[in-house]
Amino acid sequence: MKISMTMQRAAAAAALVWMAGCGGGSGAGLDASGQPAAPATSASDPSAAMTATFASIQSHVFTPVCTACHAGASAPQGLRLDAANSYAMLVNVSSNEVPSLKRVMPGDSANSYIVQKLEGHAAVGARMPLGGPYLDANTIALIKQWIDKGAVQ
Repeated sequence: MKISMTMQRAAAAAALVWMAGCGGGSGAGLDASGQPAAPATSASDPSAAMTATFASIQSHVFTPVCTACHAGASAPQGLRLDAANSYAMLVNVSSNEVPSLKRVMPGDSANSYIVQKLEGHAAVGARMPLGGPYLDANTIALIKQWIDKGAVQ
């Protein structure tokens, strides 16, 4: 019992330190309902709505929401989601936390690590974005649709 409690406390402390370091849970890039806010340069353009394409997911989710933590040399698990690196670091790349899962497995969103992280499956660790607010179901559905259509760039 002591070991279990000690391990739980250590894990909780590590999570708090990590969240403080990347600003997880700030809600940056999300609107009040947890949906990615439209990019400022195209907010008045009706075609700016998020679609199930990599470019749209990058501009609506990865860049404004995920890069708060997942950028630069200190990106958690080495996963950099800035526009220059995200595709190569996601598609057909094994997850560091659960190596049996690809971060994005083209054609198989249910077995893609990123979807499990966004939906909060216990087997893959903490739900992302860390501490919330979390992406809404529609946004996650568009990411799944992109993956199921082959995760093309």
